[in-house]
Amino acid sequence: MKKRLLQLFPWVGWLGLILCLGIISMAGCSINTTMNEQVTTYNKAKSEANSKAAELTPEQAEKAIQQVSDFLCNIGSQEYIEREIANVYAEDAYLNDTLKTLTNREQIRAHFIKTSKTMTDYSLKIDDVATTDKGYYFRWTMKFSAPKLARGEEIISVGMSHVIFDNDGKVLLHQDFWDSSTGLFEHVPLVGGGIRLVKKRL
Repeated sequence: MKKRLLQLFPWVGWLGLILCLGIISMAGCSINTTMNEQVTTYNKAKSEANSKAAELTPEQAEKAIQQVSDFLCNIGSQEYIEREIANVYAEDAYLNDTLKTLTNREQIRAHFIKTSKTMTDYSLKIDDVATTDKGYYFRWTMKFSAPKLARGEEIISVGMSHVIFDNDGKVLLHQDFWDSSTGLFEHVPLVGGGIRLVKKRL
């Protein structure tokens, strides 16, 4: 019996190796698909938003930019979110904050309310706004505190938001660009240590 097992082992070993390589390969493909999904979704949403984008007058653009700026600066207030969300985002608005993709105003409202509940302190400063063909880029510095992150200490992060408006000056598309690993995940217990270790090896 022992002799038969020894004769069989090389084949089992090779079979196991092939199966492992197959699983790793499939997992790799799955990860790549997930990694690229955000880019694909953003490009599709941007194309759709561009087809509906408005050519705002300077006065309309100034008002729309101010509304978005005020909203981003007040995400820490649930009352403000509830009151202003319909004035800022179109009903079929798209938002991706690098963590989640949301495809309508109700999802965006619920997401901001949930985010607000996790924070004990929040502030955001709009550093500058740049104009593109059919949209705007808001560069910002965010400071926030959350009990479950960095032992509740203040976290500072910088980022940018690409925004496209409709004819009513409401947001059709809102895509955030920021380092969520440094701005968020590095401050999560256990997970943060692993991310910092990977960064050191790059």
